[in-house]
Amino acid sequence: MAEKPITLTVTSPDREAVSVRCDSVRITVPDSRDGKIPGGSVGIRRGHMPALIAVAPGIVRAYAEGREIFACETSGGLATVGGDRVTLATGRFTETEQP
Repeated sequence: MAEKPITLTVTSPDREAVSVRCDSVRITVPDSRDGKIPGGSVGIRRGHMPALIAVAPGIVRAYAEGREIFACETSGGLATVGGDRVTLATGRFTETEQP
């Protein structure tokens, strides 16, 4: 990893948390409540401003050195971003196979 890594931690009530050291994280976000702003995804790298992000059901991906090193499908939830950490709390998640 070229820069100092960040840590992505994914947790749910029904299983042990998973932590991954990576360069960046991509999180699926929902449409706005009124539907005027479409959802999509948010990229997070080291130095991202502190944030609380609503997470839509979908895939969360972690990357290192330009390649995907971790992915999981989530039921949605909330992600907190601060310092060199991204923590995602979700109802459930399933790791997906790497390409």
